[in-house]
Amino acid sequence: MGTESTDSSWHRPRRRRPFQSTTTPPHPLRTVPLVTGPARWSGAGDIAAAHHAALTRSQAAESGLNARQLAALVRRGVLRPAGPNVFTVVGAPATWQQRLVVATSAARRVVVSHQAAARQHGLEQWINFDTVVVTVDRGSRVRVPGIVTHQVGVPIPASDIIRIDGIATTSLARTIVDLGSVIEASALVRACDEFERRGASVRWLQHVARRLNRPGQRGPRAVLDHLDVRAEQGRVSGSWFERLMAECLSSTVLPELIPQYVICDDDGGFLAQVDLGLPSVKLAIEMHSRAFHSGTHREVVDQRRENRSMLLGWQFLYLGWADRKTPAEARQYLEQLYLRRLGDLGAA
Repeated sequence: MGTESTDSSWHRPRRRRPFQSTTTPPHPLRTVPLVTGPARWSGAGDIAAAHHAALTRSQAAESGLNARQLAALVRRGVLRPAGPNVFTVVGAPATWQQRLVVATSAARRVVVSHQAAARQHGLEQWINFDTVVVTVDRGSRVRVPGIVTHQVGVPIPASDIIRIDGIATTSLARTIVDLGSVIEASALVRACDEFERRGASVRWLQHVARRLNRPGQRGPRAVLDHLDVRAEQGRVSGSWFERLMAECLSSTVLPELIPQYVICDDDGGFLAQVDLGLPSVKLAIEMHSRAFHSGTHREVVDQRRENRSMLLGWQFLYLGWADRKTPAEARQYLEQLYLRRLGDLGAA
């Protein structure tokens, strides 16, 4: 009886099964930005960074992202839909400029206008304006919530459009004319004053107003009427603040306020020029406007001239934003300060 061999060569080798993962592989779309095209998203990200963290479908396509990849970025929380055909980057600050980009990208031929354009140009009355206002061709719609839309029968020509921070905005002259239809006469006068103070051509403003002047358009007519009055009266000197405060601060207690008062030293040399002056009590009043007393260089210049004037006994008073809203309270404060200065100087 033979014995059974134990030599392993007699046994058929066991086949090893291929390794199988127990986890489900990720859906391919979920890894689009990381696997199929990091360079493509990088290009789209650069475009978004240059447009206030906003990206349109057409811009995404130009950078190489297709619709499926855009949808994947939305699912991954990289982008969020902000309007028709426009997205914003999740986590980026929701700035004023970003809202303008979203509005102007939501349809064709959308231009920032009226008060929103005034803020874009830095006009002082609208520095804190927070509503997005745009103008579109008649029949167009901008499907973005929370914006104000104006429609025009004649499309805005290229000569009336500039780009500020990359955003299509009406020119300064067109903005002033458009404002004439939505603001009060006193605000329009102040806007025209600032327009001229910037060195902009009044003829340019007049040309735009005449071109847009037609029946039913209140803005162009209001601007033209004001320019006619301005031509008769001559160029308005000084700032709107000086004219406003000189009128509001009229008082039986205060002596006459002298606009653009020049402070001189004992030898007649120039020291400073202030918005309003009360030389009898050496009181200098400045309208503390952001347009005229802001910025490091301007602050240094103001401090130097103030220090030189104070050596001669002058006192400076700055009336700020809140004071302009309550002229009666500002007048009462000035009357008290004037009487106190009389007492301090022994002139009471």
